[in-house]
Amino acid sequence: MVRRLIALDETCVKVNGLEYWVYAALDVDRNEIIFMRVYPSRNALATEQFIREVLKYCEGKPMFIVDNAPWLKQPLEELGLPYNAEPFR
Repeated sequence: MVRRLIALDETCVKVNGLEYWVYAALDVDRNEIIFMRVYPSRNALATEQFIREVLKYCEGKPMFIVDNAPWLKQPLEELGLPYNAEPFR
């Protein structure tokens, strides 16, 4: 499916005293969750793995919207994907 714009973010959740990171990718035009996954840590490697999974649901190279976190921007740059870094509120 052709997707023009994808918002990508992560958040921390605590379960039984342990921290996990929930990543989510949203098709902005369709207001549709493309993919979600939980990781035990937040880093560029986990983000790259997540982005590769998201791309399985996309044709071409969509534009990503992310915040200024380096663990989000670095993998997008390494994969040669366009992105716009904006502060999320």
